[in-house]
This record gives sequence, C-alpha cells and structure tokens, in this order.
Amino acid sequence: MALLPPDPVYTIRNVDNTPVYSLAFSFLPGGLERLLAGSKNGYVYAYNLQTNRVQQKIQVGQAPILHLLHTSSQLITQEKGGKYKIFNLTNTGYNEDCVINTDYPGFCRFEANTKLETLYVPDQESKISIYNFSGEKIGSLKPEKDPKLGDPMCMKYIEFPCDKSCLLVGYEAGWLLLWDLNTSQCISKLQTKECPMSVDFHIDQQRGIIGNASNVIQIFNLGRKDLNLTHKMDVTIKNPGINKVQTRQDGKVFASGGWDGHIRIFSWFSLRPLAVLTEHRQAIQDVAYSAEKVSYWNANIMAAGGLDGAITLWDLYNKKQ
Repeated sequence: MALLPPDPVYTIRNVDNTPVYSLAFSFLPGGLERLLAGSKNGYVYAYNLQTNRVQQKIQVGQAPILHLLHTSSQLITQEKGGKYKIFNLTNTGYNEDCVINTDYPGFCRFEANTKLETLYVPDQESKISIYNFSGEKIGSLKPEKDPKLGDPMCMKYIEFPCDKSCLLVGYEAGWLLLWDLNTSQCISKLQTKECPMSVDFHIDQQRGIIGNASNVIQIFNLGRKDLNLTHKMDVTIKNPGINKVQTRQDGKVFASGGWDGHIRIFSWFSLRPLAVLTEHRQAIQDVAYSAEKVSYWNANIMAAGGLDGAITLWDLYNKKQ
C-alpha cells in the first residue's frame, strides 16, 4: 500500500442498527447539509451533518430502499420489488407526489438526468423504461434478441460535453451496452467476464470500472471519437464480491465496496490500491461522495453504509492525491 489507511472522521450507527442499503448527500439552501440513508425497514433517515444525528425519519414503504436521489426540490426512492416514489420537498417535509410500479425484482439501481428530469428504470425482458419526474412513461430502451442479455444489473448515466447523453447498462448475461439516449440505439457492446453488479465511469479519464461477484475489478475504455467500449485491464482483489464501485468527482480515486465489508481505495492514474478500509463488519451496500465540501470537516466526504447498520464518513486523500 502506498499510504497507511486512515480512520473514519465519524461513524454513525443507523437507527436500531438497521442495515443500510443506499446513501445520498443533500445540500439545501440555507446551509442545510444532510446524509440520507435508505434502510432495510423501508425508512429513509436524514442525518444532519453538523450534528451527525437523525433530523428526520421518512417512511417510504415496507421494503428495503435500494437507491436514493435528492435534487434541490425532490427526493426519489427505489424500493426492492420495483416500486419508485417521487416526493416533493416542502417547508414541512416531504410530500409523496407519484408512484411508479414495475415488475422488476432485481437490485439494479435507477439512473437519472436531473436537468431533463428523466428517470431510467430497469424493467423485465432486458428493457430500460424511461419516465419523467411526474411518473409518466416517455420511452424505453429495448435491445435486440441476440445476444440474450438477461435482466439489467447496473447502470451509469453519462453526459458528454457535446450534449450527447448516453447510458451504460450491464446485463445479467455478462454484457455491457452503451445506449445513445437521443436515438434509443445501442452504439457499442463489451462482453465482460462476469455478471456486472456495479458500473461507474469518469468522463475525464474516459475509463470505467465494473464490480462483480468475482475477485476481479474490470477496467474498460471508451473511445473519445467512436465511443467504442474496449477492455483495458483487470485489477485483482483479495476477497470476491463487490456490491458498489464509485469514482470520486475529481477522477483521482475510486472505491469498491465488498461483500467482505472492506472498502478498497484505488488511484485512477496508476490503478493501484491506496488503502483497504476495514471498519465495517458486514457487506458494504453503498458508497457515496459529497458533491460539495461538508462544512464541519471542510472537505469532500466519502460515506459508506452496509449490512452492519454502520455509516462511516471519510476524508480521503483530498489534498494528497
């Protein structure tokens, strides 16, 4: 390891030690900085990042909250079993505005274009259904019959500088497809070595990462001109199983959250491991980076949550790497 692993700046115990499935930072007008934790019991707990205590409890449903998105005025949640809810933020809290029901049973997280207020939602028969933030279905991405892809497993929305929007989708049968959202056509394919569980991409690096059930993280390139997907290399880790890969916004480091409870931090430049964080005792379910500096620590913070009911907050190499 190039650097000794740091300690977390803070560890939050989720309410009643409830397992954490999803995390999202929220920075609202007036200086309100919060971390939202989607939990196994169907609640979203909003932690104030000045006090690191629960400020609000939002009951979404009964099923685990697999994914969260918080915009300046809305909260969007995804429950296990294929139910999506859009809440409007008011002076008194969150009001449920609409519900989207699908029959998708898996764990693939939705993606969104917040500028156009568009949701990309996994669906049956390898489809991606497209909704607006009012809950109206406005389109779909449906691949050809060959090769057989299976269910969507992971997605990543990409917006290029030329206003070209694309969606990376990993499928059960081990394929990664790049969709042009302007034409709803697949423009590139890459066969992966395993069923992809999580995918991320950094546009400045023009490279992406895939986590899966094996002990190998796959690195891929995306051609700048032809947008062609190609395999670059494999990064081997000690224990198999990755639930989440996540790149920091500056493109200097990325993290993987493992079934072994370990968070592994890598350099994007060298693709070498920088640290293994072993604070958690059960599988990591989500890793999130704050888009803005959290004022209490004056740093961009990484948060990780898992089945042990812990949420760890980290200040990782913001100035050193």
